[in-house]
Amino acid sequence: MDVLEYWRPTIGWAGFKQGAVSERMWGYFCQLVQLCHAHEYWEKAAQAIRFTPPRPSLYGPESKYQRNKHRNEWKRGIERAEGHMHRAAFLAAEKIAEMSYLISPDDEGKPDWNMYWALRLAVRHQPNHTQARCKVAAFKAFDADAELKGEPVEIARRWSQAAGYSDIAA
Repeated sequence: MDVLEYWRPTIGWAGFKQGAVSERMWGYFCQLVQLCHAHEYWEKAAQAIRFTPPRPSLYGPESKYQRNKHRNEWKRGIERAEGHMHRAAFLAAEKIAEMSYLISPDDEGKPDWNMYWALRLAVRHQPNHTQARCKVAAFKAFDADAELKGEPVEIARRWSQAAGYSDIAA
């Protein structure tokens, strides 16, 4: 999770309750939450840089070279933040894919099954991780027993609406 070396979220894990979710699935889930928070952070950072274009020089008129140099530095800042954002989305998509190895058809209806499918439906990381809706899984608190009640589609819809999305349809 190399993207977390550049910015690590401070998450109040005391507000997270594992409930009946298995240890391994819970570990992947916690990593996914961190990556989703990182994605949100870098998305906001890129937007903030984009909305503050390079300022003119304080020392009088700039040459074309100086203007281009400042503009290129500004663009590199945006590209760097977007690179971290896309890397976080890619790693989040990878975590969801890795979660699929922890469940089997026998687990249908169990908390691990519901968590995996709800996350997969809500985050929509496939086929293109750059369009993943990581905001859905950037939880600030999570009670597995309460959150994972119902069918995965219902759970995903509830999470998507809480994150500000209107639907979970692909």
